[in-house]
Amino acid sequence: MKIFLFGFAVIPVLFFRAQSISLTDTIKSTNEVVVYGKGVPFSINDRTGTIQTYSLAQNRALPIRSVNEALAFVPGLDFRQRGVQGVQGDLSIRGGTFEQNIILINGFKVIDPQTGHHALNLPVLLTNVKALEVYKGSGTRIFGQNAMTGAVNFVTQPERSVGVNMQCFGGSFGGLGFQSTVHVPIGKVRQSFSFGYDKSDGYWYNSDFTNQQLFYDAVLPLTKNQEVSALLGYTDRSFGANGYYTNSFPDQWESTQMAMAGVSHRLKTKQLTFLTKASLRTHRDEFRLKRYDPSFYTNKHWSEVITLEETGKWMSAIGTTGFGGEFRLEGLNSTNLGMRERTYFSAFVDHTIKGFDNKLIFVGNVHYFNLYMNGNTYEKLLPGLEVAYLPTETIRIFGNIGQSYRAPSYTELFYQDYSNVGNPDLQPEYATNAELGASYTATWGQSVSGSREGWKSKLSLEVVVFRRNTNNMIDWVRSTVVGNNPWMPVNVSNVIFTGIESNLAYRWNGKGNITLQDVSLGYNYMDASHQFADPLMTSESRYAFSGLRNQLIGRVTAKVYQWVTLSVAYRGVDRVGGMAYSLFDAKALVNLSRTFSLFFEGNNLLNTDYVEAGYVQMPGRWFKAGIQWKATRSKHVHKTFIEFLDKISYSVLSANLERL
Repeated sequence: MKIFLFGFAVIPVLFFRAQSISLTDTIKSTNEVVVYGKGVPFSINDRTGTIQTYSLAQNRALPIRSVNEALAFVPGLDFRQRGVQGVQGDLSIRGGTFEQNIILINGFKVIDPQTGHHALNLPVLLTNVKALEVYKGSGTRIFGQNAMTGAVNFVTQPERSVGVNMQCFGGSFGGLGFQSTVHVPIGKVRQSFSFGYDKSDGYWYNSDFTNQQLFYDAVLPLTKNQEVSALLGYTDRSFGANGYYTNSFPDQWESTQMAMAGVSHRLKTKQLTFLTKASLRTHRDEFRLKRYDPSFYTNKHWSEVITLEETGKWMSAIGTTGFGGEFRLEGLNSTNLGMRERTYFSAFVDHTIKGFDNKLIFVGNVHYFNLYMNGNTYEKLLPGLEVAYLPTETIRIFGNIGQSYRAPSYTELFYQDYSNVGNPDLQPEYATNAELGASYTATWGQSVSGSREGWKSKLSLEVVVFRRNTNNMIDWVRSTVVGNNPWMPVNVSNVIFTGIESNLAYRWNGKGNITLQDVSLGYNYMDASHQFADPLMTSESRYAFSGLRNQLIGRVTAKVYQWVTLSVAYRGVDRVGGMAYSLFDAKALVNLSRTFSLFFEGNNLLNTDYVEAGYVQMPGRWFKAGIQWKATRSKHVHKTFIEFLDKISYSVLSANLERL
């Protein structure tokens, strides 16, 4: 395994030495929005489901200090934080649990077989994430296992020119932070290095934390039709976990470390595209019930996931055929959960037909999976059907129906403590997802030839109705009839989720002393009905009864005299079985020059008393302020700087080869 890890580590170094190869970059600049989560990039204009993209410019106006926090401002997503600045949180999509969705970085899956609580322990930063892609509904056709309710893909892209993006801040609760991304292309090899650190003394007892993040991203064009991409990431988090999992032990503490590496190769011809990916993710977790007394109760877990994927598409006279397969090996070494290992294989094929001058899009697909777990093999074929109709350039009507599935996590299967008991007899859960939606997008404006004067506006509206029928849904429950029983995961017989999502957005880049740049409003409603396999399990449910019922998210961003940007965000949340609450956040960005800017942020300005996850009381009104430096140099890197980096990379490679 050490050699395997080393192999990933030397790939960026080999990139430095590959300058003698004649390279041609095949990625072209375009106004068309392209999404990357599937692996093989495709136009968002070909979507047959709910896919939303959010650019770095949109996130820049948010009062956030981590990429995780950006999820809280996306309508239809329920990001429940334990603490501030995304130190730990759970993501729910359309009423699903945090186990029922997938997080990706540049299309590489971030899967933790121990528990979905660790899925958002990410190494990416605000300074290097270019876009956020949100996929809602069944993601099985695109992402396979676990994507029952959808997926989120964080996209990073090294620049073609030298550049730097740095932020540092301070704020309430002894908060301090620094983030930096440096783009250093060498020849036609694009690469970026990122580092982040933030800490807080905590806003209530035992809520302090420290985070460290490292990330490397590179793209190496081999020929006109081939390129290799790679990433390396590491994050280290330690935090007081008061109220995270129980309210009986306020001195809970946890420390996690995650490392991941991924390599992909893309080959594109006139009719065929192949994408081959390999990735490794390791995760360590230490949890204590008493922070300063490890002997009282301590769990240590170490998980490893190796994933190999092949994805392709073939364009022919009868349409576009997609195909692919995935093999995954998941292992765990745990003081509580034991030594575990399981394998997973899946394959898919889909076919897209366009007709009536590309106004009608029809997609048929089938997905096969084979899971070997606990001495048993589970396999099934899952079909799907998708359609989109574009009667005009501004209107899109779409609908789809498909099946999805998820295997239980090791925590659900084997965990044991004072108030929780795992269930080794759990079966995979399945769901049938259906949605019907319509969207309207219009762009208008005027420009003056040879001048920057002019304006442009964009209005978009989307309404979606969805329904998800989940069989064998896994939820932690306990009986209300037979005394004080511990929580235990069971396969609930049937849970039906029905909801509606509506999103309105208006953007304008006009000129003037005071201009309204961005206005967005999203309202979502969801209802759930449950049928338990055990008639005694009728009341207390840890996750199925705590999903969103009503959600209202609004944002307004305005520019004042071209050098001040003001943004105000509202979030109204009403959860099943919980209290409703409202949050107001705001940010002011002051541009001192083309490269330097100051920012001031305020969160929970109404001082709302609320809880999002577990038993963690979230903070009242709190503030942050900082400075950002962002500069780009379009010319080539200075020759001496290239030689300096080249010598360092060669020395590192030589030293490691000697050790081996």
